Amino acid sequence: MYPLINARSFKILASAFAATLASSAVAQMAILPQASPAASITQTVGITEISVSYSRPSVNGRQIWGDLVPFGLTNLGWTGEDEAAPWRAGANENTVVTFEHDVNVEGQPIAAGSYGLHLIIEKSGETTVIFSNDFQAWGSYFYDPTKDALRVNVTSHERDHLEQLTYNFVDVKKSSAVLTLDWEKKSIPIHIGVETDAIVLASLKQQMRNAHGFRYQNIMDAANYLLANDLELELALEWSEIAISRPWVGRKLPETLELKAKILDKLDRAGEAAAVRAEISSL
Repeated sequence: MYPLINARSFKILASAFAATLASSAVAQMAILPQASPAASITQTVGITEISVSYSRPSVNGRQIWGDLVPFGLTNLGWTGEDEAAPWRAGANENTVVTFEHDVNVEGQPIAAGSYGLHLIIEKSGETTVIFSNDFQAWGSYFYDPTKDALRVNVTSHERDHLEQLTYNFVDVKKSSAVLTLDWEKKSIPIHIGVETDAIVLASLKQQMRNAHGFRYQNIMDAANYLLANDLELELALEWSEIAISRPWVGRKLPETLELKAKILDKLDRAGEAAAVRAEISSL
């Protein structure tokens, strides 16, 4: 038989059940649309992926700079302590910037990883950009300067009106890009540099030691990259010789020999290059 439940126990169980339902209902509220919707943008610089996840407030007729976004630091009045905090560079939770590889920002190095982005904006246009190791906090409410990974200074400039806060990547090149925060009539540029050749070289060295290194076409691609970018030409020559020996067709291929000749030309070894080309003519 099941044990009897007295009235007091029943009330306790009923209250617990109601609390569980209420908790579930609260959790479901997360599906409601946000006034500042979430957004993200990703850009590959060389082979390095850089992404920004943020929430997009609208101007909505409000005074933004110096009002909704105060100049300098401000006490948000949340922690109960008299601590001034920067702006969270967006709305809602942290604006998060993620670097796939080590990069430099405004010439200063910062390691691969994710960072909370904060800004100190002055009336003059001077802006301090802060990358915080604490990227999981809610905005700047719990900002702690001891967790800063990097601070750099940039200068904002005026632009045409833009209703919604927007992050964008402009002037994207092989080893650099400019991340901009654009909102209302202000644009804040952040210059990011990437050591693409060094990153690619390290990647190629690794790939030549795994399954990719069994295909002569892959080896040629790797050697050609070094040749085109004037990187470790002796290593490129070594890889070209491996490519020559790799095809299992019983003979050497002209394209692998020509690659070796081009590398020898770049190394100012013209006699050896001529001998290789003579070998091509005899095939």
